[in-house]
Amino acid sequence: MDIDPEVIKLWFHYEQVAMHFNELIIQYRLQLMSGLGAVGSLAVYLIGGKVEDEARRRWLRALVSTLLTVVFVAAACLDLLYYNELLQGAVDALLALEKANPPLDLSTRIALRVSNRGLAPVRAAYGIVVAALAIFTAWAWWDWIRRQGRQ
Repeated sequence: MDIDPEVIKLWFHYEQVAMHFNELIIQYRLQLMSGLGAVGSLAVYLIGGKVEDEARRRWLRALVSTLLTVVFVAAACLDLLYYNELLQGAVDALLALEKANPPLDLSTRIALRVSNRGLAPVRAAYGIVVAALAIFTAWAWWDWIRRQGRQ
């Protein structure tokens, strides 16, 4: 079955749009994780090594971990609820085009391979980081509050 060259051009364009969003999301996720690590490391250095007062150090530890948690959760929501939807819209259009033109099936095959997992790996990765941040933040506030009563 021959496919109209215009359909192939359109398919290629759809493929490029989907790949653009995919690359955008991958960069966003990598920059989010590395940025969080860099800011966290810098905070540990500055708070642990530069702040002399123990009470202020505990308070800053709790405050910074809270801010990192809030920023990370907000960024994850932006990813999952906005950027991922852009990608999914592009993939849906591509799959519809491939369904109408059966010889074109690259994205259909990819979708069949990964569709059973969906966003589970992404949610798991975000969940691990959020859980670690939440545990550390809860401990930091508990430690600060507990020691406030002793002073």
